[in-house]
Amino acid sequence: MSIRISRHLYAIGFVLIFVVSCQPKVVSVSPEAKPEMPSLPALFSQLEARQSGIHDVKDFVRTKISGERLNHSFRQALLVKGNEAIRVDTYNLFRQVLGVLIYEGGKTLMYDPGENRVVYGQEVWDIMHRVMGTHIDFREYISVFSGGIPRFSYLQAKVATWNADQTIYRIETIDRETGEQVDIEIDAYTLLPKSVTRIRGTRKIYKAHWDDYQKVGQWDFAHKILIELTDRNETVSVKYSDPVINQGLAPDAFQFASDIVN
Repeated sequence: MSIRISRHLYAIGFVLIFVVSCQPKVVSVSPEAKPEMPSLPALFSQLEARQSGIHDVKDFVRTKISGERLNHSFRQALLVKGNEAIRVDTYNLFRQVLGVLIYEGGKTLMYDPGENRVVYGQEVWDIMHRVMGTHIDFREYISVFSGGIPRFSYLQAKVATWNADQTIYRIETIDRETGEQVDIEIDAYTLLPKSVTRIRGTRKIYKAHWDDYQKVGQWDFAHKILIELTDRNETVSVKYSDPVINQGLAPDAFQFASDIVN
C-alpha cells in the first residue's frame, strides 16, 4: 500500500516538474533609457540650425479661431518667408476671397475685395475683425508657422531643466530687447520644438504649440499649430494639408497689383 502511494506521489511530482519546466520564461524588459540633457549651447545650436534651414513654406491650411462667442473656421492659403514676410488669403465656403493680408518689410497691408482696394494702418485690423471675428497680429507669429521660435536671435538662454517625467527639455530665456521671458519646450528624444511661451512681467501673452510632426522632404514638420492668445482668451488652430518647404516663392508673392494699391 505504501509503495503504491509513494509511486503515485512520485508520478505527480514528475508531471509537475515537467509542466513547470515547459512554461515560457518571462524576460523582464528594462525601461527605455532616458536621454542625457545636452548643454545649453548645443540645444540652441540645434534650434538655430532648424530655424535657419527652413526658408519658405506654402500650403492650404484649415484655420479655426475659438473664444468667447467666437467660433469660426476658414480655408486659407498661407505663404511664409522665414521671419520676414507672410501672406494669408482667406476664403469662404464657396472659395471666394474674403481678404488678403500681407506683411513684409515692417508694413502690414490688406486687400478688401468688397471695396476692391488695399488698406493699411487701423483699417487692416477693422477689416480683419469683420472677416475673421477678431484681429491677429501675424507679425508676432511669422516664425511659428514655419516651425521656428519668434525673435530667436534676440533670446538669451538662462537655464535648462527637465519636466516631471524627463521627456521634455525646458529652456528659460530672456528677450534682450524687450526684457520679456520666453520659455521653450523641446522634445528630449527628437529635439523638435514642442512649444514657446512669451511672458511680459507676470502676464502670459501667448503660447504656441507644435504637434503632429510628419516628414516633408528632409524635414520633420509640425502639421498642427495651436496659438493660445492668453490675454484675450482666444485660440488659433492651424492644420496643414500638404506643406511645401524650401521650393521658392514667386517674386511678387508679397505684392498687390498696382491698380488696386493706388
